[in-house]
Amino acid sequence: MALTFDTRKAFQKLLQRGLPEPAADGIVEVVEEATSTVVTGDVLRSELQAVRAEMRADLYRALWLFGTTIVATLGVIVAVANAFE
Repeated sequence: MALTFDTRKAFQKLLQRGLPEPAADGIVEVVEEATSTVVTGDVLRSELQAVRAEMRADLYRALWLFGTTIVATLGVIVAVANAFE
């Protein structure tokens, strides 16, 4: 779905509603800039897939670090317990 913005029509409506010409021109310019880059569904899906993949990798990395920390901590606990026997 394409987004269309009729700048001339918007400008005329703003003038008809009593807005000074420089203000109407500025508003139309801002709206035109804001709507000039529209993200399509395909681009959005692609970006979301990339974010999901990155988050998944970060999650696996964090789980790996936590797992190794737990194993190392248990190793220290067992070593200390054996030292006191």
